[in-house]
Amino acid sequence: MKQTFGNLNFILVILGVVASQLAVSLYLPSLPAISSQWHLSVGNTQLTLSVFFLTFGLSQLFYGSLSDHIGRKPLLLVSISILTCGSILAVCADHFDQLLLARLLQGLGGGGLSVLGRAILRDLFQGLALRKAINMLAIAASFTPVIAPTLGGYMQEAFDWRSNFMLLTLYSGILLLLIFFKMAETNKNVPPHHTPQAKCKPKSTLSLWTILADYAHVLKNKPFICYAITTLIGYLAMILCLANTPFLLTNEFGFSPKAVGYFMLVQPSFFLVGNLIQNRLSTHVRGNTFIQVGMIILAMVGLSLLLQNTFHIQSLSAILLTLALNGLAVSLIFINAMAGALALFSHQAGAAAALSGMFQMVGTAIITATLAKLQWSSLHSLGWIYLSLFAVLYLLVRQLTHLQSHTTITAVPESQ
Repeated sequence: MKQTFGNLNFILVILGVVASQLAVSLYLPSLPAISSQWHLSVGNTQLTLSVFFLTFGLSQLFYGSLSDHIGRKPLLLVSISILTCGSILAVCADHFDQLLLARLLQGLGGGGLSVLGRAILRDLFQGLALRKAINMLAIAASFTPVIAPTLGGYMQEAFDWRSNFMLLTLYSGILLLLIFFKMAETNKNVPPHHTPQAKCKPKSTLSLWTILADYAHVLKNKPFICYAITTLIGYLAMILCLANTPFLLTNEFGFSPKAVGYFMLVQPSFFLVGNLIQNRLSTHVRGNTFIQVGMIILAMVGLSLLLQNTFHIQSLSAILLTLALNGLAVSLIFINAMAGALALFSHQAGAAAALSGMFQMVGTAIITATLAKLQWSSLHSLGWIYLSLFAVLYLLVRQLTHLQSHTTITAVPESQ
């Protein structure tokens, strides 16, 4: 497959990742309204995120390795269909438990879009081109959390929180048709009888043992484990801000959902700035160097939150500056960790994408659910959480440096 960023499959990958991102961020300005409707605590309301992340992560184990054997397109159609059904259920939810079930289904569908999108990029690109492709995908995807909270705030004020899920239903339905009619299979390792056009049943080469063997092969790679956990740290740092910012801006400063949507532009905007910087410097700066810079900025975020709490600084400017630093740190950490993990494998691209996504999303689900139950959402708690993330990331970077200095990793991109 020709390495070109104008490839239709690449464009559809972007649209698919946008759908999974919309499922995360479009309804965030409506969290206070959902909390108010069913008289929920902040922690219980945030379970709508935790449930989504849990199924988002676990489902990737199903999609990833299986797509290495039967192809990407059939599973993309399954995942986008599940996301659409989950969105419809969210619109019709009469109780909070029904909304949680809807979020569970959305996670099952969104997980497929995410892992299969990354696997398709690995099909289409290699080496430095792969890192640039992931960066371009992140640039495009970063527009979603920039626009989605603002759009969600407008929808909340003009209608109610259900309108956000109506919009997601419409988008995912259109995407389902585009993938069905326009997308070509990208997995060159799939035999002709495994393609959607096949008239005969696949042979017995695919088995549970084969899938488990793929995952075992990936998990034996220690640099992959380091990159996968680093991806989790980057994503968790982003979600912690996204989940707590609406309540902070509403409860502490009294802003409307529309205003909250505007202020939430700060973090994804600086995530985009980080992506643009990396795109310009990617041929000169190693991916691991970007991760180290992001690690330092992450420590600054933690210190900023602790200082605001210690000196009782209730300043909107201070909050927005912290969001900006966090967006920049997440960009530098997340993109390069993802590229490093995927570049280690070619034939097990789906399995590698699935496992890295599983680490990222299941880890985020467990940690955010735990923090929600403990009610650790104050500036003081968040400050120590971010410093803890910095400490873990520091140890991972040291281990990764040690492994790569003593091992020849043939599949790592040139820039690594």
